[in-house]
Amino acid sequence: MQRFTLSSILLLACLAPACTKKNDTSVDPDSTATTMTPSKDPDAPGAYDKPEDDKPKDQRTLQTEACESGKGDVCTSVGVMWEQGKEGPADPAKAREFYEKGCALNHKVGCSYYAAMLDAGIGGPADRKGARDLFLTACESGNMAECYNAAVSFEASGTPDDKTQARELYKQVCGSGQVPACVAEARLMMLGEGGPKDAKKARATFQTACDGGDGSGCFNLALAMEKGLGGKKDKKGAAAMKEKACTSGLKEACPPPADAGKAKDAGAAKDAGAAKDAGAAKDAGAAKDAGAAKDAGAAKDAGAAKAK
Repeated sequence: MQRFTLSSILLLACLAPACTKKNDTSVDPDSTATTMTPSKDPDAPGAYDKPEDDKPKDQRTLQTEACESGKGDVCTSVGVMWEQGKEGPADPAKAREFYEKGCALNHKVGCSYYAAMLDAGIGGPADRKGARDLFLTACESGNMAECYNAAVSFEASGTPDDKTQARELYKQVCGSGQVPACVAEARLMMLGEGGPKDAKKARATFQTACDGGDGSGCFNLALAMEKGLGGKKDKKGAAAMKEKACTSGLKEACPPPADAGKAKDAGAAKDAGAAKDAGAAKDAGAAKDAGAAKDAGAAKDAGAAKAK
């Protein structure tokens, strides 16, 4: 009996349909050769993977391409993705690069974000002057937020001229109704920096800001009350103002946690105990040395007596 192997059966199965297509002219071989792709082994790794070019692109990639075509707002959007780690890893240096591109393409928000990174030295070396130039450009167009940022940058520089510029900018922003700027101006006024000193006016400004719910105003008012600056000293009122500032969310106005105090006391007690133990050990050592010396002396005296 003739036996057929599996391979010979498959070969026959493949040849049978081929015979029936021998005289079929409905398929053009030439056109088929240009449109059909070779069959793939279904068991081969990646047989069903899409080619790299066919894979859908994420938003970061798509927007990067749009940025390169000259869309400033999209460049800023890509910068945000790099800064916040959206659709890929976070990279401050790349964020700064795309904010700079957005700014160069006249996108104002991109300039603001780029200036902030320059001022803080994020994603690259700090450049306060470059940051202030960008802040001031936006300030001149009426952007009070950027006027305030410029003032903060000038004050941080610390030179007398910069403090003067900072105080003038704070005053400008305060005039637009921005309470934090009023508090900042009053703080410099209280210290006599960037202009004449006027403790009484500064304290009144702190009071107005605090009454309006500004925590920083309450905290500065508390400091003025504690020291009697611009008015009478009032420690009880100062404590109330600090509590109000803390309640508003200003952490530096809040008292230290009770646990921190306990830990400090425990540390002090531990140090005192260690010192006490060290002292006791020292005393014990001294007593031991004294005893040894006494014994040595007694032995010496005994030897001398024996010799006599």
